[in-house]
Amino acid sequence: ALMLGAQTVEGFYLVSCSQELPRITFTLGGKDFSLSAEDLVIQRIDFMCVLGLQTIRLREPKWILGDVFMRKYYVQFHWGQRRVGFALASNSSDQNTNLV
Repeated sequence: ALMLGAQTVEGFYLVSCSQELPRITFTLGGKDFSLSAEDLVIQRIDFMCVLGLQTIRLREPKWILGDVFMRKYYVQFHWGQRRVGFALASNSSDQNTNLV
């Protein structure tokens, strides 16, 4: 979030709504899964936009792909096969599908 120029306010990351945010792309299983500014913004308060990103302090850097990611991508957990599958959620406006 800080790389996007966000400010931390009471545990939330805020950016100016007029600011152009880049896409964030995660590569999983050789496939790219992108989140746009529209995907990242969860609330608008006047001229400030709240990002759906949070931090957690662990021994090493990690990403937790939570509700912001899962709103755009359907995630299926297959515990028996010890794998996870991803696909574009059916209510997403993006028409490109990525399956892993």
